Amino acid sequence: MQEPLTLYKLMILYTIDAASAPLKKSLVTDCIIDQDYTDYMTVQTAIGELKDGGFLTSFEEGGAQWLSLTPDGSKTLSLFLGNLNEAVRTDCLTYLKNHNLQLRDASSVSASYQRSTNGEFETLLSAKDRGTILAEIRMTVPDEEIAKSICENWKDKNAQIYAYLTEQLF
Repeated sequence: MQEPLTLYKLMILYTIDAASAPLKKSLVTDCIIDQDYTDYMTVQTAIGELKDGGFLTSFEEGGAQWLSLTPDGSKTLSLFLGNLNEAVRTDCLTYLKNHNLQLRDASSVSASYQRSTNGEFETLLSAKDRGTILAEIRMTVPDEEIAKSICENWKDKNAQIYAYLTEQLF
């Protein structure tokens, strides 16, 4: 018999993998809780252990925490996917399908930043359409406030910036 926490870890890995894009931690949590598989604290424990084990990475963006699989997470899922009941997989896929608008909006435009080794901040701005990268811009700036501002402005003005770039470059 499989440990319940192991099952929840597989569900988390499967849900993120099925989305083919980073997911908000809250969406992953809700997927498992809303279907009455377990409680909030158990899901948070499972996510924490997956991150500590190197199976998930997380990043902050737009005031939310996002989760994505590492190569080890993908490999582990492929090895143990058979241990995840077909009904559970269907529940996860149905939940993602029912929240498709959230997923599409979340994955189409992204902006993040992190401190680089030289103490400055590197921003990564991306716009996608149906999984195809339309534009990806990296910028290094001197402080965190500027990086935050760039990320916020990208979310509001990405279409105008993309239009300007294509007009100038084509």
